[in-house]
Amino acid sequence: MAGPSPLVPASDMSVAQANQEKIPYTEVLLLMKQLSWAFCAKEAKCFFAALNLEMRHYTSAAASWTYSTLLAHGTTAKSIYCGSLYGMRTFLIATFLLAATFVPAQTQTLKNQSRDELRFTLVLSRHGIRPPFIAASALNLRSSDPWPEWEVPLGYLTPHGALAIQHMGAYMRLDLSNKGLLSAVGCPNNSEVYFYANTHERNIMSARNTLAGLAPSCDPLPVNTIVPAPGVEDPIFSAPQNIFPEPSVEAKAADRQAALGNDLTAFYSLVGNPELNEFAHILAPDPIHPAAKPILDDRRPLAAASSLVEDLLLEYTDDKPMSEVGWGRVDESTLRRLIPLHTKGFALPQRTPLTSRTEGSNLVAHILDTLEQAAQRSQTQNATSVRGAFGPVGARLVYINGHDDNLCNIGGLLNLHWNVDGIDDDTPPDSQIVFELWQNAKSKQYTIHLFYRAQTLDQLRSGQALTLANPPAEVDLTPPGCLAGQSCPFAAFDHAAHALLDPAYIKADLLPTEIAPSIP
Repeated sequence: MAGPSPLVPASDMSVAQANQEKIPYTEVLLLMKQLSWAFCAKEAKCFFAALNLEMRHYTSAAASWTYSTLLAHGTTAKSIYCGSLYGMRTFLIATFLLAATFVPAQTQTLKNQSRDELRFTLVLSRHGIRPPFIAASALNLRSSDPWPEWEVPLGYLTPHGALAIQHMGAYMRLDLSNKGLLSAVGCPNNSEVYFYANTHERNIMSARNTLAGLAPSCDPLPVNTIVPAPGVEDPIFSAPQNIFPEPSVEAKAADRQAALGNDLTAFYSLVGNPELNEFAHILAPDPIHPAAKPILDDRRPLAAASSLVEDLLLEYTDDKPMSEVGWGRVDESTLRRLIPLHTKGFALPQRTPLTSRTEGSNLVAHILDTLEQAAQRSQTQNATSVRGAFGPVGARLVYINGHDDNLCNIGGLLNLHWNVDGIDDDTPPDSQIVFELWQNAKSKQYTIHLFYRAQTLDQLRSGQALTLANPPAEVDLTPPGCLAGQSCPFAAFDHAAHALLDPAYIKADLLPTEIAPSIP
């Protein structure tokens, strides 16, 4: 009498595939019954009854390995054990238990050898929510109703903005501990975590509040800035004319024309931006009481409207009463219709080839220096610092707090695009471009992963805590030298990104730094 078909040997299955195939207790018994048919048909019935073992968590890989082992030693097994029920039961149990421990361990070893580990992260972040840069008295010329006053000076981080960006810092800790880069609890030291910021109050305080979320109940880690001096700008965040050459007027005009279209008047006009009609009505809904300087009277109304739209965005995300957001005439859906006016009027000009190259080359060059420093750290026992890198050699996390134009410049220079919360290439408060270095445990080679991260409008306004279950929005980016959706060698990205930089706009050394003052 022929028994059931034998099992497929483990050699015919992928280890990973087999390890995923959990089988219930009843199937284990069936598998063992098949083994007994194959090797001891006469004793199968009584053997099967005796083999009523509790094997609920073994895998089919273990049973298949058992079968392969019996095939390899079938003659010996049958001649020695088939005459004895006890012997056969002992042999099969021992073989199956050995397989159950060996196969998962072998699989885990292969997994450990092939998996990537996060070794380093660099975060470039915009600062948190702030008031407008222009006083309400000047903004009032653009509307029929007065603009609201803010509780902090112009351009400073607001209390609600501090809370929102602190939540982003807390989420970063959850994310980095989940990925194995930082511990879930405890206080990191300044050799592991390095924070750098522009000298403006909103940047320094945004960095500090991010740190407060990242390392709560810890002694504050330092935030590093350049040594302030009259007339000195940090060339990381802009291209000061006393350091870098100013592009010619002709080069700027040609660049904008090539990027924005041959007819710049149409690009900035009402015809090219019909949403301006709605915005103009929000600013001054009553024709009897027009604004002193209506935006539609400007030669380039989009340019006039762009920053005003962001001011409404700042009112909304700062959780002001809806009666104060656009004088009660702007809800979330209206704001979403208007935000593209801001991204078109602000972000696109910051992304043109010339602007992104002149304004972004120095920042990207130092980001690459920092990534190269992190990558060479594990390649040699005596790692040394790389000229131009942010932070010490052993840093695991480098955080740079800058501005929306820095994210736009890098987006243009590296050809990075994102759509978050239904909006293309926007850079709201707290938004980030994240660079991750992953290392393969077996080959020791590094890959690069870039993504854009930002809180949604609702998350910013509500000030809700960010968790792994309620994360900010993230969008994977395709770095230069890489293919979309595929693992990218860091060396390929490093080479391709360097080729995009303009050496005339790179300052090899960082300016001297100091710990930012407690009250900027």
